[in-house]
Amino acid sequence: MIWDCRNSVHRLSGLFGLTFFFLLMCLCSYKPTKIKWRPVLWGFLLQFIFGIIVLRWEWGASRFIELSDMAMIMLDFTYNGTDFTYGFLSTPPNICGMEAVVAFRFLQVIIYVGALVSVLYFYGIIQAVLKRLAWLMQFTMGTTATESLNACGCVLLGNAESPMLIRPYIEKMTNSELHAIMTTGFSCIAGSVFAVFISFGACPRYLLSAAVMGAPGSLACSKLLYPETEESITKGVDDLDLPPSKERNAMECVASGSLEAVHLVTAVLASLISFVAIMALLSGIIDYAGTLIGHPGWSLEMLFGYAFFPIAYLIGVTEFEQALIVGRLLGVKIAVSDFIAYKRLGEVLHLLTPRSAMIATYALCSFSNFIAAGVQMSVLGGMSPQKKPLISKLIMRALMAGCISCFVSACIAGILIEDPILCQRTYGTNSGKCFDINEHQRFMEEIIKQRNITGNII
Repeated sequence: MIWDCRNSVHRLSGLFGLTFFFLLMCLCSYKPTKIKWRPVLWGFLLQFIFGIIVLRWEWGASRFIELSDMAMIMLDFTYNGTDFTYGFLSTPPNICGMEAVVAFRFLQVIIYVGALVSVLYFYGIIQAVLKRLAWLMQFTMGTTATESLNACGCVLLGNAESPMLIRPYIEKMTNSELHAIMTTGFSCIAGSVFAVFISFGACPRYLLSAAVMGAPGSLACSKLLYPETEESITKGVDDLDLPPSKERNAMECVASGSLEAVHLVTAVLASLISFVAIMALLSGIIDYAGTLIGHPGWSLEMLFGYAFFPIAYLIGVTEFEQALIVGRLLGVKIAVSDFIAYKRLGEVLHLLTPRSAMIATYALCSFSNFIAAGVQMSVLGGMSPQKKPLISKLIMRALMAGCISCFVSACIAGILIEDPILCQRTYGTNSGKCFDINEHQRFMEEIIKQRNITGNII
């Protein structure tokens, strides 16, 4: 790696970042002397191998691009439903400055994917795929069956849904297993919100590869920060009895899956409204305080930029202005919401280089924030009330591990990709030249003016 990056300071900084995060986790480990190195080393190795396959290997990269394109085609079918239901609110006229309403277009993908996943689970397809992936991770890393299955399930289902696969085993889990379950939840994104982030401007290839790389990486970070010191009751993946679907047929799956997804859409909308408003309030207070001491223009995001500047630099964003912007995004993501962070990313893409945009996409690709911490405590605590005190004790350490797992993926991507591309924002947006109302108004005024001049001459 060092030889491959020898002529690029930007890529070498990712190596320093990997070293820093590894040492940081060793120092913060619950029991450093009890660390079992097989899951740690194999986890990081798999994370790196997956990165090479999808980012550097020409055949693997081309197949992965085809896979992401197929995913986009599948998600595009959502708009047959939204256009029929919401009309121009979902697909507005191609007028400059007029975009689709987020609530009526992009978030509706969650409902479609929720119904689709419910049908696939009913026919046993989800369970079969997850068991095979979990077996691979357990065979290489030596992690327990529940940890491996949850890590793979999180890639498709998300942090709130994947624990449902292992619900009967949560009460009997060891402390390290529970920590791993929470860590994987913090380091993944749900397939249902995949299209939402793309609509904000994130590159689908980077998002999909980040999700795949995050599964083994999250387990490695978890086992480094909280090593296993007990004996697990779940050894083999084949021994796990996955709960069957409660529905009786596919039609009932579509109905129940859609209804469950509506609650998630409502929660996302409520979070976006409240947290954007609170951020504006805090920025206003900070701006007022700055004005009183002779420094107007301060904001909450500006403070985030300076606070997370070192992290942005370590993961490979070495230009000062670029690192400040990425630092702001990291702060918004961790302190507020990943949805708002990706929305901000789409707004500042024109200010970022392709490399900075790529690294930011990887670093933001997870549910590692304080809102997600509350969700995990509610979900896992509801499944196992006896574990609530332990969950509360481990939650912040798991959040730290989830964040670092994403930073490690960003470092690896920065090392592997020499000339990243800047993905064009085409998904869910109008294509072609838009109708400029201001330009049309000026044109009409010019015509009227010409007619008046001609009339006066006559």
